[in-house]
Amino acid sequence: MPQCIVIADEITGGSAVGAMLQKNGTSVCSLMNTRGLKDPIRDEYDCLIFSTNSRNITDQQSYQLVFSATKLLKSDEVKLYAKRIDPAMRGNTCAETVAMLDALGDNHVAIVVPAFPALRRTNVGGYILVDGKPLQKSLQGLEYLYPAATGRVADLFTEKFTYKAAAIHLKEYLKGTEHLAHTIECMVNEGVRAIVMDCTSQEEINLIADALILSKVKYLAVDPGPFTATLARKVMRSKKMASIASETKILGLVGGINPLITAQVEQLRLEEKVNIIKVRNLELLEEPVRRNAEINRVVDAIVSQFNNFSIAFIVSDNTEISNPNPPVNQEMLFKTRRNEAEALDIIASGYGQIVGKTLEKRKDIKALYTKGAEFSVATMRELKTTGLKILGQVLPLTTYGEFIDGTYQGLKCVTSASSATDTNTITDSIQYLKRKLSI
Repeated sequence: MPQCIVIADEITGGSAVGAMLQKNGTSVCSLMNTRGLKDPIRDEYDCLIFSTNSRNITDQQSYQLVFSATKLLKSDEVKLYAKRIDPAMRGNTCAETVAMLDALGDNHVAIVVPAFPALRRTNVGGYILVDGKPLQKSLQGLEYLYPAATGRVADLFTEKFTYKAAAIHLKEYLKGTEHLAHTIECMVNEGVRAIVMDCTSQEEINLIADALILSKVKYLAVDPGPFTATLARKVMRSKKMASIASETKILGLVGGINPLITAQVEQLRLEEKVNIIKVRNLELLEEPVRRNAEINRVVDAIVSQFNNFSIAFIVSDNTEISNPNPPVNQEMLFKTRRNEAEALDIIASGYGQIVGKTLEKRKDIKALYTKGAEFSVATMRELKTTGLKILGQVLPLTTYGEFIDGTYQGLKCVTSASSATDTNTITDSIQYLKRKLSI
């Protein structure tokens, strides 16, 4: 029986949402006529996408189509209802949102998240931006976005929405999940039926989803797809799985030193709530007492903060240095009579020890991310596994798998080559792990 129902105004966009939902590990069916809606085979899928092909008809016609489809699909078994909207806000967005709300009942509120961060489409101050520019300056045929000649999606709902609408802006997100949940709840109690949310990143989509679930209001997701997929990952699971996911941690290590890696780490810092601890690499080349002191310092910094963060990363304190062998490193190499390869092996083994000691203290770490061959090998040696069972490709030069054997057999791991050139490599890898772990 479907637990997720998505209504789209055309089949390509609807199927695109279906692909996002399928990444969550759910079965998905995309239909485009009412005959399919009445076929018992629909009950074999977790998620059902129905396309009304209503983008280019009148408001009244699209309302009737969406209202009828929603009524037909409405069920007590459904955990998530969603209205898929075009990223460029084409179509009868307001009329179809109203239709679904009317079909679902007075106790539902539309949560509108018109952002698609992966396509560089964001919503800031009620304005949809593409690559930082107003949407109406980027695409043609957007007269529908001019209800008040401002190009604001918030105005679209204010002007054309049948019921009371409001907006929540980025400043509210800085106050945390509980505050955002309370804000949503207060708006609903005041009679608001549509809330337009600012959004600039996948992490903010996660925050909105968590706040919405915490608020316990009945809602209709209205978005191009990412918000719906995120909600589905969070609500289409048992209470036991939800409890496990809420306590799941991810540990990452990045030991390389170059501008690209720095950019990837900074992108991670921007996109995710993550505890980043810098390792003083040169201390790992010192005599055992100083080396062990540095290892223990980093382990304590990770463990003590893991209750406040679900993700922790250890990175080199020299990530901002473009020269991989700055003078101070050359001096240390001369002092310790080691060549570059020997020094790298010793430093990498220190990172491996940090990972090993952290895993001993935090049993809730369910996945690792490692970057760079030397550091990945050192970690696997420390954890006494002979290798990875390959389960899939995250990105080019980035692999997903699990430990074949050892103390941490089955531990999930994503490994990236140092040469992976996309600045989103680490961020995309973490999002991939979140999907796999149902976080």
